[in-house]
Amino acid sequence: MPDYEKITWYDRVVDQNGQVIQEGTPLSATNMNRMEAGIDLAANVVGMLAVEALTQINTLKKELDKWQNQRVIQGIAYIYNKFVIEGCIISAMQNSRYLQISRTGTYSAGDASRVYVDGKLVLIPDEQMIAMVPMGDVSSNKDYYAYIDYDSATGRYKVFLREASQVPAGKLLLYKITVPATDQNMDLSAVTITSVRRIEQGNVYYTSDPYAIVSLPSSAYAQINYPDYDVHVTVEDASDVGRVGQVIVYDKT
Repeated sequence: MPDYEKITWYDRVVDQNGQVIQEGTPLSATNMNRMEAGIDLAANVVGMLAVEALTQINTLKKELDKWQNQRVIQGIAYIYNKFVIEGCIISAMQNSRYLQISRTGTYSAGDASRVYVDGKLVLIPDEQMIAMVPMGDVSSNKDYYAYIDYDSATGRYKVFLREASQVPAGKLLLYKITVPATDQNMDLSAVTITSVRRIEQGNVYYTSDPYAIVSLPSSAYAQINYPDYDVHVTVEDASDVGRVGQVIVYDKT
């Protein structure tokens, strides 16, 4: 079967009685101009409809963006509930730039500190030479943090030492170690070791609450009727959901 079949068109109009009421279309400048005017009008109408449709789509998109990014702002905040139950005292080893960790402040083989990390109680054994503190770099003082994290290579939790900007989020911080720019000593006599431990001796009622600070984009305040906006929170997941108490929004600034 051919893809195209020519059709014979008849320029002839017959009424219901068979009487010819129009035969042939008189071609004239007037009729041709009318046809062109009609085509032009139809094209303009279609164009206007297309522009209106695109305008409405753009308006809806902008409105949706406002709801997603301003009027309704949503996201996930992580609260890390990690703390030291007992010990985890870090101190300098004599005549070296090494650090040691102990339960009492004095190294004792076989002794261990207790911490709560990742939803479980963990023992951190007394250990010497856990990390070497770098010397000063002359340009400026530098801060380092000793923190606890899981070490997949050894299969246990241990102490790591990293420069402040390189510490991963959510780790259990123990101490801040400040190294003066001019420190070129072979020991840690010029280094300041400051405890930043969160210590909770009981694990039912805390003396300090874990929290997270959430920052909003400055462009959002006008749309959310600042400062009279509401914040709703729900717990989506936890390392130990059974131990999660209330989640409270306690301040808006």
